[in-house]
Amino acid sequence: MAKSAKLRCVILTPQKPVIDTEAVEVVFPAHDGLLGILPGHAPLLCNLGVGLLQYHDANDKKHYCMIAGGFGHVHDDVVTILANDAAVRGEVTTAQAEEELLLAKTLPSHTPEETESRAAALKRAQCLIRLSKME
Repeated sequence: MAKSAKLRCVILTPQKPVIDTEAVEVVFPAHDGLLGILPGHAPLLCNLGVGLLQYHDANDKKHYCMIAGGFGHVHDDVVTILANDAAVRGEVTTAQAEEELLLAKTLPSHTPEETESRAAALKRAQCLIRLSKME
C-alpha cells in the first residue's frame, strides 16, 4: 500500500467506538512508555498502559483522549487502539474525575493484585482530571 501523509486513528472500547478520524501524528501510552506514530510507521502491536492519547489533526490542532489498557495496532497508516476504557475531553467533568480519585484512594492494597489495581485506578483518575481541565 502506498504511504500517505496522514494516519487514520481509530479508538474502540468494548462499550462503543470512541474516535475514527484522520490525523498527522498519534502519541499513545504503551505499557512501557509513550509511542509516537507518524505516517509510514512500521507495523506494530503492543499492550497499552493508562494515560492520555494525543493526536494532531491536519490543522495541527491537538486532541486528547484518556485510554486505559488494551492493545495498540499500527498497520498501513491506521492506528487502531482497542482500549479497555476510554474517555474523550468533555465526557467527564473535573468534579466527577476528582470523585473517582477519592474512590481510588480507598481501594485496598493488601495483595500485589490489589496494589496493581489500585495504582491503575489512581492513574486513570489522575488522567481524567488532567483531561477534564484541558481547554
